[in-house]
Amino acid sequence: MVFFTLVSQLSMLLASFLPLKVIILLGSDGIPRYFPPAFEQFDRDALIVSLSAATVAFYGLYLLAERIVEFGGERGSKTLLARSRKMVLFENQDELAARAYKRHAEVIAGGVFLMLVLAILFWLYQSVALLAAGYVFLVAVALLSGLAVSPGFCTRLEENLTGWMGVLSGIGFMVAFAYMVIDFLYLDPPGLIPAIIALLLARQGFNRLDSSVSGVVKQRSHKGKLDALFFHSTAFISDQDTKKETIWTLLAPESRQQWIPTLISEMYGEPASRDMDIQWWQTDVANVGVLHCRTPGKPSIFVKLFAPKRSAYALHEATLLAAPPSGLPSPQWIGATQVRGFHCHVLQAAEELPARQGDKAKGVEEIRQTLLQVPLPQSLLTRYQRSRPMLWQRLNDSMVERLRIAASDPNALDALGQLRDQLQDWREQLAALPPAITTRDVRPGNIVMTEAGAPTLLHWGNWAIEPAGAGWPTKPEQLPTLEGHADAPVLAALSHELELLIEQQRFSSAIALVPRLVGLLPRRSEPSSTEGTRE
Repeated sequence: MVFFTLVSQLSMLLASFLPLKVIILLGSDGIPRYFPPAFEQFDRDALIVSLSAATVAFYGLYLLAERIVEFGGERGSKTLLARSRKMVLFENQDELAARAYKRHAEVIAGGVFLMLVLAILFWLYQSVALLAAGYVFLVAVALLSGLAVSPGFCTRLEENLTGWMGVLSGIGFMVAFAYMVIDFLYLDPPGLIPAIIALLLARQGFNRLDSSVSGVVKQRSHKGKLDALFFHSTAFISDQDTKKETIWTLLAPESRQQWIPTLISEMYGEPASRDMDIQWWQTDVANVGVLHCRTPGKPSIFVKLFAPKRSAYALHEATLLAAPPSGLPSPQWIGATQVRGFHCHVLQAAEELPARQGDKAKGVEEIRQTLLQVPLPQSLLTRYQRSRPMLWQRLNDSMVERLRIAASDPNALDALGQLRDQLQDWREQLAALPPAITTRDVRPGNIVMTEAGAPTLLHWGNWAIEPAGAGWPTKPEQLPTLEGHADAPVLAALSHELELLIEQQRFSSAIALVPRLVGLLPRRSEPSSTEGTRE
């Protein structure tokens, strides 16, 4: 593997260098003086053909070596996996093992290639070799010093290592190139051919150094998985960097006492009270930490800190709460910021909170009822419809057809056939419903009760705009309240539930819901109201 990887790199270098010689020969009447003396015994045209053929041959050798490396990586990783005698540890482990095996060979071959490049540079162009080595040494010292002194620099470097290495390797090549220009203009350079070879070697050397460093870092990032895959006695333990800062380290009591007052001061424009009591607030949304900040005589403040995997959730919530529709049962929006790179939202309770929250389950239905009555600004509705499909746009033949997999009796098949035949009427009825905000986060654990007993929903990262009634529970004991708004919202609730059941592959439960849906649609023999309007 290492040998063929090295052959691949050298072949690509020669395939890049020889065309330059061909171009020089094409622009000359004979063999230039700065060409190696051995070339003078050949005819110019024959030498051009020979070098062109050699270019093609070296490129073919490069492709062949790359194919061997690819095959060797897959075969070698499978051999090591077989010897470790492990069960399947995680998804795509074979692909990860093959890439890691190949990357390992590339890093070793890259190191050998760099030593060869440095040796050839010392032979052909010693000053460029010394300059390149000095540049690499100074950059390495600077990076290591920055990593040791600044945790923030360490984080930025880890997040964009590829970009940093690309820029630094590019700067290194430009430094070597600038020196060569100055050398040829004012100093004592070697011949033109050694200079061209040195320039190509410098470019390839810096590129290979870039890929080797990135390869080592990638290997290290998968260390836990690779150890478990390739070493017989090592069990798989999910990677956990205890030194890396997370939202949980920031939410720790000793840590939050430092950054919360500063955050509150920045958001409100005045110093935070020294009497502020900061406590954990339990909710039902994972990877979102909520802190309750309470000061005597002042409204309660909620500080929400989002883990990186919840970034989209945080941004979606901010879209709604930064300019909320009138009547939305949400806390008052104070602002959004970032704390050590994590999304953070600051909210304020509209009323005083009781010492004990009591039974928050009674607020669930009240919030659902309130959401049906919240008027939507046209700007918010237009922005949402430009970004996401509505419920009636997501309904299609393939969803109904998929349910036939679980249909086991003629009645179920007949109901599915009726639903498919009335698909257009189904869509039109849903589209005719007024839009309303809904969210999957309406659960007791996410509700805050005020002293007056008014429920407020704390999490809004899953909000959506759907036909009124969508997202409402479809159990018989929970539908009567919704049925008071007419049949159409019930149709939206059942349609939304059907889509959710299909996504969860609960086909039998979805089929049981189909007759109730068909019963709410107009019969085919009767023209629907929407059809009459179109006619």
